[in-house]
Amino acid sequence: MSAAQQARTAADMVRDSDLALSLISLRNITTAEAGEVRERLCGHVNALLVPASTFADSLADSRAKDIAQATVEHARRVAEDQEGDPEATLRLLAKSVTLLLRYTSDEKRRQAT
Repeated sequence: MSAAQQARTAADMVRDSDLALSLISLRNITTAEAGEVRERLCGHVNALLVPASTFADSLADSRAKDIAQATVEHARRVAEDQEGDPEATLRLLAKSVTLLLRYTSDEKRRQAT
């Protein structure tokens, strides 16, 4: 099982997002650890895409819906991108995980009502 498949709890996802941002602030993004965090973040994004997309699609307000759908699609594209600036990619993945977690949480609340 890869590192990206192991951590799937919200707490693990938040921890990895925070770790990525810390590595960036320390300018320590070329280490093996940064690569492992990137892999886990990509796994988190992929795990959150369906519930976050379901939430985005359920929004009634067209502006909010368009923004949420674009955010989900952008997160998917960032997770698929294997090239580019490692610092920017880590930052975008970390922020994407945070937003997708929020959408997923909102979707769970919506379904519970």
